[in-house]
Amino acid sequence: MKKYLAVSFGAAAACLIYREYIHAIDYIYRLCLCRGSKAFLFNCNNISNELNALFLMKDEIENIKRWYAAVKPHTAYIRGESGRNVYLRIFRLEKSRRWAVTVHGYGCNGRSMLACAKKLYENGYNVIVPDLPCHGGSYGRVIGLGQYEHKDIVKIAKRIAELDGGADIMLYGVSMGAATVLMASGAEDLPQNVSCIVSDCSFTTARDIFRFQIGSMFRVPTAPIVASLDKMYRKRTGLSFKDADVVRYVKRSKTPVLFIHGSADNIVPTYMVYELYNAADCPKEIAVIKGAGHGVSAYIDSFNYWHRVFAFADEHRAV
Repeated sequence: MKKYLAVSFGAAAACLIYREYIHAIDYIYRLCLCRGSKAFLFNCNNISNELNALFLMKDEIENIKRWYAAVKPHTAYIRGESGRNVYLRIFRLEKSRRWAVTVHGYGCNGRSMLACAKKLYENGYNVIVPDLPCHGGSYGRVIGLGQYEHKDIVKIAKRIAELDGGADIMLYGVSMGAATVLMASGAEDLPQNVSCIVSDCSFTTARDIFRFQIGSMFRVPTAPIVASLDKMYRKRTGLSFKDADVVRYVKRSKTPVLFIHGSADNIVPTYMVYELYNAADCPKEIAVIKGAGHGVSAYIDSFNYWHRVFAFADEHRAV
């Protein structure tokens, strides 16, 4: 009888623990992979470098607001490859055939790319700034970490090429946007008009970045949590972390890539840029900006940053 009770209590305790574990995985899933604020990332990481960079930008932010009001971009929706409507801001220069598609990061939207859009526009580029699915004005409920979003970027590039057969296109992304354009670089149907890719602080794979971030947030062994999270992700959406493998796409890219990363990035660790650079079998350059945190290299060392971007684009110009 005692043995029976012990087994029963043990089974009940195991069931209770398992149920609470599944609730915890569901919480992480909703927090990390569904539409909503991602401020927790900043609460769980040391972002002093990022905050210092944004403080330096406070005067420029007012200039960006005035510029945006003056140029009055055209806005539109396109039907994304996944069936979701994707919101676009389009900054058009009448006589330019140079184009840039600038892609924002995880939890942000196209407005976070306006400083970049302004710089490109003032240097002769037509600029398209999309809100990725599940962000900003675009539709969608689940973040794909670039694995389906990159198809929308390819579709935008195709649309530009259809409208202007002589267009010279740069794909530029920051953080998850960088991962997205790197995945696009390895897509078989990427138009030849795409002459270069600029990747600023991309992660290597979804598994790697989730292991890093969950370890930072919860201070627990990450492998079983990430495996369970991926299982829930596959069951609910049909998507999988294994398909958000940026390294795999980069290996088959033939489009020139400029890899940029901050040396003090606590959100996407700097070692990842070296893995991506070493995996790339295409014309490539790397720039690691000393002292820069996540996604703020362009603010920490603006002159060097943009000199590298424009020199790289000019070297690989298609037309």
